[in-house]
Amino acid sequence: MVQGFGQITLVLMILVAIAPFLGRYMARVFRAQPTFLDPIARPLERLIFWGSGISEGRMMTGRQYVRAVLISNLVMAIAVFAMLMTQGALPLNPTGLAAPSWDLALHTTLSFVTNTDQQHYSGETTFSYLSQVGGLGFLMFTSAATGLAVAIAFIRGLTSQVIGNFYQDLVLSITRILLPLSVAGAIVLLAAGVPETLAGPVQATTLEGATQWIARGPVAHFEVIKELGENGGGFLPSIQPIP
Repeated sequence: MVQGFGQITLVLMILVAIAPFLGRYMARVFRAQPTFLDPIARPLERLIFWGSGISEGRMMTGRQYVRAVLISNLVMAIAVFAMLMTQGALPLNPTGLAAPSWDLALHTTLSFVTNTDQQHYSGETTFSYLSQVGGLGFLMFTSAATGLAVAIAFIRGLTSQVIGNFYQDLVLSITRILLPLSVAGAIVLLAAGVPETLAGPVQATTLEGATQWIARGPVAHFEVIKELGENGGGFLPSIQPIP
């Protein structure tokens, strides 16, 4: 119990310490004010806006904002569900995993797109690298960014400001907040020895002479966004050996 309260206290102390700095930075981002990331993030954002047809500065009404949230998340859910169901024919599948059952794929997709991340599977024995990183990892970013965007729109509404543009808020939440933090966190995990590779499982011989398969993959950057915006969805949750 003492250890648990100590961990809670540590987390609260960290939050209190970083909240003023991160809060002011986020306020500048969503008020379209200059930030230190402009030279790096701005060209990427212009490319995304141009490629997706997003009109910068075009404001939405509350009804349009809600509709954009629902439609975009529906499209993302359909795309990820299709990826999971066809993973056996897609690349980045070093262990040759077949598609999961349709109900597991549907549950997983809906869970991740709603930022719930309830996990009824063993990561490395169920989903390929592409499914985890390109599908579930993608939803980890977009679902967390959707939450940020909706929260910002809600605050604007409370303060009688223009509600904004959902697509622009979504992109900024990723390029200015989630992605920079994820890159920094992934570097820390890499330095600590967390795997980040597209190679398949590696075979090892234990001290008793038995053969053991050790799962690996692009884990480091996946784990960072999981910790930043989610509450589940581990890359390597299984403790069973890979057949």
